[in-house]
Amino acid sequence: MLKFSKGNAKLSKQTLIFNLPAGRTCPGALYCKSFAVIGENGKRHIMDTPQTQFRCFAASSEVQYDTVFNNRLENLQTIVEYLSISVDHAANQLNVALQHYRTKNTQLIRIHESGDFFSSEYLQTWIRVAQMNPELKFYCYSKSLEFFLNIELPENFYLTASYGGKFDYLIDESFFSRYAKVFMNDEEAENAGLEVDHDDSHCFGNKPFALLVHGTQPKGSTWGAAIRQRRKNKEFSGYSK
Repeated sequence: MLKFSKGNAKLSKQTLIFNLPAGRTCPGALYCKSFAVIGENGKRHIMDTPQTQFRCFAASSEVQYDTVFNNRLENLQTIVEYLSISVDHAANQLNVALQHYRTKNTQLIRIHESGDFFSSEYLQTWIRVAQMNPELKFYCYSKSLEFFLNIELPENFYLTASYGGKFDYLIDESFFSRYAKVFMNDEEAENAGLEVDHDDSHCFGNKPFALLVHGTQPKGSTWGAAIRQRRKNKEFSGYSK
């Protein structure tokens, strides 16, 4: 069965989260693209791309934790298998898993704390699941913006375009009014005229907002230095996606 998790340090227990492997399922990612890979010694490590400026925090957690790595990989393998049959089959099986994990307090479904929409068929799968559950709010950040063009989303499906990918030009051309952009600190975000979101509440608004870089960064990077300074100032909060 596909696996959901419940809440985290950022999100309430009213939120179910569905994850896929970071990087591997992110065709639109660019500046944050990182992978958890298994080396010849059998141990996992981070692999960046030539364009990586700051690492996706989700990739770092896949290196740290066996269960996280295995569950996300299993989710990917399973959903690809379901999609090989049909979108309807994949949607039905995804909904079975959702009903298994939800409780009477479940209100929100976060699609991809890790990973992204890797195909238009996979996006259609989630759209159908949202249509099956109109009482729940489904939301996501995505850099796979080309899949969303000419698509009518259900009223309970909230997309935040994630800046910093291959399809930023679609945001610049105003195809997506709600988007999130990653900054090093609050001051940078304030200078850009954007409010910092710390709990995903801005995902349900109608304007762009800021996120703060989070997670383990490449040694010597300016993004890593910014994180250390925020910790030193006791102002560390926020996630990048």
